[in-house]
Amino acid sequence: MMRHFKIGWGRHPRSIRLPESTRILRKAKPARVDVSGFDLNSALRRPVGCSPLLDLVSQASSIVILIPDETRFDVASLVLPTLIPMLDGKSVSIGIAAGKHPFQSSELSDWCHNASATDLVFLGKTKRQTPVAYPEVVLKADLRILLGEIKPHYFAGFSGGAKTLFPGVAGAEGIWKNHRLKAEPDSQLGQVSANPCRLDMEEAAEMAGPSYIINLVRDIEGDSIYYISGHTVAAHRVGVDLARSIYETEVTTKADTVIVSDRTPMTMNLYQACKLIPPAARVLKPGGTIILCAECPDGLGPTTVINESIYRLGLRPILPDSHKVILVSDQPEELVRETFAEYAGSIDDALSKVETNNILLLPYAGDMIPVPQT
Repeated sequence: MMRHFKIGWGRHPRSIRLPESTRILRKAKPARVDVSGFDLNSALRRPVGCSPLLDLVSQASSIVILIPDETRFDVASLVLPTLIPMLDGKSVSIGIAAGKHPFQSSELSDWCHNASATDLVFLGKTKRQTPVAYPEVVLKADLRILLGEIKPHYFAGFSGGAKTLFPGVAGAEGIWKNHRLKAEPDSQLGQVSANPCRLDMEEAAEMAGPSYIINLVRDIEGDSIYYISGHTVAAHRVGVDLARSIYETEVTTKADTVIVSDRTPMTMNLYQACKLIPPAARVLKPGGTIILCAECPDGLGPTTVINESIYRLGLRPILPDSHKVILVSDQPEELVRETFAEYAGSIDDALSKVETNNILLLPYAGDMIPVPQT
């Protein structure tokens, strides 16, 4: 017997048919929570670990605001209407923290970061020998305001915090050096306190000068939004504790086949959708298969980076022995076969290649930190 399940898929959710015995790993939607204590104005009045934003602004002549790029949730349109009036009379520059992603434009920004620009200012190296360089406009500002979202991240533990600054507007060499730390055992999903990659990011961000974060945390349906602001590290950790309570889910039994999916931008291409594999790795039996359901309307991404820097360096070490990954997407077979993933033209095609008696579905895996119980 088969029954219908809804998955994130991409620009729109998709209904798929799976065996009736399929288990689903998805936290129940909580009762509507009072977010009044975590609304944006409250967060700005009561920052964590530093002075209120208005006090910091009063001491600054020039301010840089860094906003996430299109591969992230749109925080800027929610925050800027409240933030900009608070900066009246100041010199303000708004940049897209694109990291090494392709050039992007936005009506909300003045410029987009180019990690390969030749005029980045080199500041030195971190304790882990990561070279740190930033645009002059970022370094000359008296204050940097970093917008972001705190959600599970497969090697930085959680997103948000210093990540908007580094790697957001860092030089390409430093970004690659930092990201190679994903191979370290403690650079893993949900871990921040002893995470070499996260700690390296925060050290690199501190070298730029005083910064202030405004981060949000969404509930599993995106209906409730909690804001946290303040010190780059201290405020981020408060947000992480909140996010952990939302996204961590206990799992008692692993599966032979794990199906993962999510909404865009997580499934805009394979480069981003690879972030759905670490949650699956935690609940997959040795010899098992991950079926990655991702629309990938923007293509797959740079194949070499996907195969080497993401899969070989960051994913394969955390996956069980003799695993297999099958990609169900809108991309053609000839392109998919150039990646680490096996091609399937549909979910039915993928199911014909796997064990179907023990399936676990994570329909929105990007918002999930499975915690296996021993």
